[in-house]
Amino acid sequence: MHHISLLSVGKIKTPWIADGCTMFIDRLKKQCDFSERILNAGTKEEENERLLAALEKIDGVIVVLDERGKEFLSTEFASWIGKKRDCGDPVTFVLGGAFGLDDRIRSKAQLVLSLSRMTFPHELCKLVFLEQLYRAQSILAGSGYHH
Repeated sequence: MHHISLLSVGKIKTPWIADGCTMFIDRLKKQCDFSERILNAGTKEEENERLLAALEKIDGVIVVLDERGKEFLSTEFASWIGKKRDCGDPVTFVLGGAFGLDDRIRSKAQLVLSLSRMTFPHELCKLVFLEQLYRAQSILAGSGYHH
């Protein structure tokens, strides 16, 4: 089963967003080997240092979520995920906190991915990302979720 992980900063404090994230994580765990690691929030510098330390221990493909990254259609994202799965490459997605990421984090990525050119609160980004990851897995599985 394909391993996909999410490395993120800060716990979700907004109840409805937390509920949505939990729902999509539960669904993802039925489709792939999904795990999440949440680092403590702090200043931008503290968060980036924690992320850098965590990234040193990661094998596989690193994808950083950043508004300056490449945008995909949902079907294109599913295809990208499918290629990594077929090659046996574990994928780790990195989502920074409210203060964003610095260039040192982006430079560790094989792909910088944008959910939108618009700016969203990081909590909402997490929910949207998890939904899109679930959608991609559903597309690959041929389910009717994406129509």
